[in-house]
Amino acid sequence: MTGFGRASVEAGERRLRVEIRSVNHRGLDLKVRGTESDAYCGAEIGRAVRAAVERGAVTVHVRDESAAGAAGVDEARVRATHGALERLRQELEIEEPVGLATIAAFMTAATGGALEGEALWEALRPALEAALAELIATREQEGRALAADIAAHRDRLVALAARLREATLPLATRFARRLTERLDAFRGQPGFEPGRIAQEAALMADRLDVSEELVRLETHLMHAGELVAAPGAIGRKLDFLMQEIGRELNTIASKAQDAGVASLVIDAKAELERMREQAQNVE
Repeated sequence: MTGFGRASVEAGERRLRVEIRSVNHRGLDLKVRGTESDAYCGAEIGRAVRAAVERGAVTVHVRDESAAGAAGVDEARVRATHGALERLRQELEIEEPVGLATIAAFMTAATGGALEGEALWEALRPALEAALAELIATREQEGRALAADIAAHRDRLVALAARLREATLPLATRFARRLTERLDAFRGQPGFEPGRIAQEAALMADRLDVSEELVRLETHLMHAGELVAAPGAIGRKLDFLMQEIGRELNTIASKAQDAGVASLVIDAKAELERMREQAQNVE
């Protein structure tokens, strides 16, 4: 599911911004940017995100906005820092000139750049929690739309399952009638055994019986309807149900050996695939 959350926090003289984005993914693919040099903070961010999100490609960006203000670069501070560093360079007889990278590093340290580890995490925690709350809210909004679409596909599958039940009911009787018609010409001939024919018809009727598969199919569809209406994460459960529904449809088509039933199964599998595509986007 897609979503976005953003929040900022003041940490001393620093202003830190947390942005969280998520897009569709079968599992949870988490990336944390901006805290590469702080393993403790990165691990805590990952732990908090995993506690709130189960599926999606999630990227967390942590940005230091301390140097970015409405007035842009503070030239006076830059010049003052450069002057101090230049005097030290000359006093210490260091040949390497003072560059902007060196100035920026000293300015960051002066504004609290040494914040790290547990202290950095405690400073970031409120912003991360606020950003996660916004992310979840946007994902829930999309989830409601996805749930409505999945429910519509599920309703169409329920209707197709009812048509499959109607279409498969007369299969055994139809087979027995065709078999009888074809064997009428042999009645009375030597070796003709009506009892054996009846036995074969009964065996074939048992092979054509898909009542158990239809019951399981209808049960899976009922469960899918309950899942879509349920709160919480349902994506993985829906994935499993999609597999089971597809398995029952394949078995029905294989056992029925009927063109009309095969056509209905094709329609049902097409509807199931549309449902599966949307289910993969669900938390």
